[in-house]
Amino acid sequence: MPGMAQRFVAALIAIALASSAIARSAVVGRESDAAIRARVIELVNQARSKSRRCGSERFASAPPLNVSRKLSDAAADHARDMARKKFFEHQGTDGSQPRDRVRRAGYASRLTGENIAFGPESAEEVVAGWLDSPGHCANIMDPRFADIGIGLASGRKRGHIYWVQDFGAPMER
Repeated sequence: MPGMAQRFVAALIAIALASSAIARSAVVGRESDAAIRARVIELVNQARSKSRRCGSERFASAPPLNVSRKLSDAAADHARDMARKKFFEHQGTDGSQPRDRVRRAGYASRLTGENIAFGPESAEEVVAGWLDSPGHCANIMDPRFADIGIGLASGRKRGHIYWVQDFGAPMER
């Protein structure tokens, strides 16, 4: 019987650990948008803290990104535009490109990058998807970027979640 009791206790521990991991996930609709954005940034900075390969390109670890309200505003505006107008593109409905939206939000950038995603339901899922994509991963790992902003918006249909991640290297600090 001691073996049975040990297996039972081990199973309970495994369930408890799995439950706590699930509880830490920042899921759209269960957490505030602010908590989800913060979790995306936390995961991105965790990814940047280690060297990694993005497709065939190798990146050394990079410094953590700072949250920029202006980049967040640009990202949120683009996410809302995509959700309202039901499209998924880097080019906005007004013809704007990421650098245009970032400048319009008041961020003076010498370098701008943008990742977008459609559908992931949690911060963990969207960041994992970006890290699995060579181009998106390269944006995340690019050591020239110093700042980040996150935006997300939900469309009318379930699962229609639009994510925007804007990166910037400011003209001056």
